[in-house]
Amino acid sequence: MTRRLLPLLLAPVALLAACGQRAPAPITGLVDATEIDVASKIPGRVKALAVREGDPVKEGQELVTIESQEVAAKIDQVKAAVDAARARLQIAERGARAEERQQARRALDTARSQLEVATKAHERATALLATGTITQAAFDEADFKFKAARDQLAVAQARHDLVIKGARAEEVEALRALVRQGQGSLAEVESYGRETVQTAPIGGEVAKILVHRGELAATGYPILTLVDRSDAWAVFPVREDLLGAVKVGTELDVEVPALRRRLPMTVFSVAPLGDFATWRATGEKGSFDLRTFEVKARPRQPDPELRPGMTARFAPALPAARR
Repeated sequence: MTRRLLPLLLAPVALLAACGQRAPAPITGLVDATEIDVASKIPGRVKALAVREGDPVKEGQELVTIESQEVAAKIDQVKAAVDAARARLQIAERGARAEERQQARRALDTARSQLEVATKAHERATALLATGTITQAAFDEADFKFKAARDQLAVAQARHDLVIKGARAEEVEALRALVRQGQGSLAEVESYGRETVQTAPIGGEVAKILVHRGELAATGYPILTLVDRSDAWAVFPVREDLLGAVKVGTELDVEVPALRRRLPMTVFSVAPLGDFATWRATGEKGSFDLRTFEVKARPRQPDPELRPGMTARFAPALPAARR
């Protein structure tokens, strides 16, 4: 009886061995999560750090204070320029003061009186020159004083009109544009001033501090890194011959050894890896090399214990063509 059953029991094993049918080895990957680098737009020395590595932070929480004397000096400089432009605009819009108007009016009256005297002297000199009573030099002197008085009246008149009428509309608009330009420059430098205090752009955990208190922080260089553990996923390298059972939307039963339990995850991305690390020889005669794809799967529900760097693995199903 035993001899009759032995061939029947060995037949499936021999058939599987002949066909080369073996269950694929588990695929091992790593847990990853969203990371945000906190950096400043301005260079400066780190004055204070309000957090340490591993600390939880909330969005908007103060993290780093940077000391930059150059930015503070630039803000004061631009504020002074804006104040000067506003003062000039107010003078142009309000016009001259009462004292300045009175002074311009007096100067105009004086110039008119001087021109009247010079005109009479010029007329007498002209008549006397015709009769030969005065010399040419005396006439030239009277003529010069007459022309000078006439020019002085023109200048006094222009000054009077400018004081009474005020600045032209074009000049006022130019001063307004100068004020707007200064306000724009002030807003720009004040935005740099706000960069001296860095806050958390997201809620998460301080993963790493790269620049410590007293060190210089360069423009755009990360000072610290935040990780959002609520947005974690697992990354697996999957050969293309196993992609038939791993597609976007596929549910995976993922084991996380660090947590000693399994987590259901959903594939949300399948993309080829770089050529330098993706081609694998099959070792089979007449076959071709296989490429490796990067498969990302996110937990169905966020797990607070899941951390970046943890190992994750799942057992891929055999392709349908080999079953």
